[in-house]
Amino acid sequence: MSQKTYIIDGYNLIHKSTKLREIFLENPQLARETLVSILSDFFSTLKDKCILVFDGNLNIPSSLSTPKVRVIFSTPPNKADDEIKKIIMSKNLNERSNFIVVSSDNEIINCAKACGASRLSSEEFLKILNSRRQNSKINEEKPFVKLTEEEIKRMFGE
Repeated sequence: MSQKTYIIDGYNLIHKSTKLREIFLENPQLARETLVSILSDFFSTLKDKCILVFDGNLNIPSSLSTPKVRVIFSTPPNKADDEIKKIIMSKNLNERSNFIVVSSDNEIINCAKACGASRLSSEEFLKILNSRRQNSKINEEKPFVKLTEEEIKRMFGE
């Protein structure tokens, strides 16, 4: 089985999670870091890659990437949706079938479907995350690890 790349619509996923949404309302940066930590833990046992895409903002640090989760902020005026579509459409048809797009945004889901990528709604993905976390013997918070740009490029072959 070939390696899959999950492309996740970050804010869409945060706002579909009751806990993350509550954190986001108080502290958006903490909500992003918490999501990265959850995803890093989830992908630590998988060979698959994860690209987490957020709408950009000049005041947000972009050094949230970890060994398992590459974080991208869109460059205004582009939105996360534009970045996700660009990632998908930058690959040939065969490579697109290795993408799993996670979003409940119809425009992104329709683009993924038209391009030959797999799709999961944010709600479906949250169910998978929650079930994996409940089945895990270790439910402790993992420390947040930031990577340098060079480490990120090395991991993703850029």
